[in-house]
Amino acid sequence: MKRALLTLALLLSTVAVQAQSLDPNAALKAYASKIMPRCADPTVTFEAVPPPGPANFQMFTITVRSSDQYCGGRKYVLYSPKSQQVLIGSLIPIPKGTGATTARVSQEASRLLEKQVTASIAPFPLADGIKATSIVRQTPYGAFGYNGFLDASEQYLIVGFRGTLTTDPTKGLRETLGATTGARRGNAASKVEIVEVSDFQCPTCARAHEKIEPLIQKHLGKLNYVRIDLPLFEHHEWSIPAAMGARALQRVAPDKYWQYVDYIFKNQEAIGKQKIDDVIRNWVTDNDVDWTAFQKVYASKAERQALLDQVSRAFAVGVASTPTFLVNGQIMGFGPDGAFTMEAISKAIGVPVPAAPKKTTK
Repeated sequence: MKRALLTLALLLSTVAVQAQSLDPNAALKAYASKIMPRCADPTVTFEAVPPPGPANFQMFTITVRSSDQYCGGRKYVLYSPKSQQVLIGSLIPIPKGTGATTARVSQEASRLLEKQVTASIAPFPLADGIKATSIVRQTPYGAFGYNGFLDASEQYLIVGFRGTLTTDPTKGLRETLGATTGARRGNAASKVEIVEVSDFQCPTCARAHEKIEPLIQKHLGKLNYVRIDLPLFEHHEWSIPAAMGARALQRVAPDKYWQYVDYIFKNQEAIGKQKIDDVIRNWVTDNDVDWTAFQKVYASKAERQALLDQVSRAFAVGVASTPTFLVNGQIMGFGPDGAFTMEAISKAIGVPVPAAPKKTTK
């Protein structure tokens, strides 16, 4: 009997190895899938892309399609068999020319962004010859950078996530977004982590807050909840000041932070009709927060630049829309009504999915 069981185990092991050999890129596909959003009814395709491409890398594409029209996408996946380095994101060919590489990158980036930018390239290469590259433009709030990597041939700019196949990509994603330093509540010892990336002026974020907040409040003891600001300042004129208000509260009155979040989301429409500085000062005064200490952070150019850099890092790893939720490091598609995210959070903390509100007929 023991011999029969041993034979069966060896057979199953052989079958498993053969199955893996049929798909040599299975591990890379699984790795890249952790960076892509998880969607309802997903179809994931992973395909090799023939040369030419960035030097020292094999090139693939990963595509996620879903029944949710708001979820999914397509990204390039670059893999180095030598170092096991992986880059996932957008690939921008840099036109050849006789000028300096920085000038060529600046010119192409300015053309694509339709804004004047200046590129800088690190002098020392990273693994596989790539060089960290920063593309900076000036905004009314300070310098905003788009960060990427120039390949060894200096013909391709890769903008996206960087890691290695031997490490969990969700850890790097969380750290880049700022999950380790974001505003936190709930049970810090819980193995269930929910990260919210949102914009105070985003209407969908306000609806998400209204829908998800009751679930979070009810089960705070079962999860570790983190919120990160992603003010989309090019479209939302008071998103930066609102985020700076939250940043100041984290520093001087963290016990008031979540009250502020609740207030801003619930009063978006009224806030949009007033001067945001007046709204924030009135709230601070009404809630017995030290205005002098608050204003030192709120008006700080260094703190505002740190906020812009936070947005820049999120953009670099492909998080450029709000709201975005991560459940245990996995980006979830929010969709038009948030049902998929609600289900994912509920399953993660082991509670029934809240029933959708019944529609009333007139």
